[in-house]
Amino acid sequence: MVRRTKGSIGRRGFTLVEITIVLVIVGILAVIAIPAYTNFINRSGNSLAIRNIRLLEHAIKTYELENLRLPDFLGDMGPVSFLDKEGRTVTQSPPFLDPWNRPFRYLNLASEPPGMPNARRDGHDKPLSLDYDLYSMGADGVTNKKLDHPFSLDDIVRARSGAFVDLASKY
Repeated sequence: MVRRTKGSIGRRGFTLVEITIVLVIVGILAVIAIPAYTNFINRSGNSLAIRNIRLLEHAIKTYELENLRLPDFLGDMGPVSFLDKEGRTVTQSPPFLDPWNRPFRYLNLASEPPGMPNARRDGHDKPLSLDYDLYSMGADGVTNKKLDHPFSLDDIVRARSGAFVDLASKY
């Protein structure tokens, strides 16, 4: 049988060195895990925005076939089925929200004056599409008309009249 003395009480706890080692290990794991998790979340949001822009394109095409013209605003359309973050189909009424809970942006270029001054533009100052602009402002929520501007690089854009839908930085 071991007898406890006054001097043995301090031996039951953790030493300062042990606590420091644990904190360093937790810090290293956090430095590795947090950027990886943030990157995963951003890729998921981008992928969801791309899929939902494709669904919105389909709804715009349906509107165009039924009305023989593009909608002037997304609010002109009825409810649209989108995918949520879990991959389930949900029906939204206007305003249609992107994965970051901001409205998708839309501009009917047929209603633009000559030269399309409000159209989004590529690095060569040419409009991205000839029919309409449709995009999400991305995770940061800021944008610029020119795709090569730093504020636009994370935008999810529809370009070449629907042949391209992806990050503006990939255009």
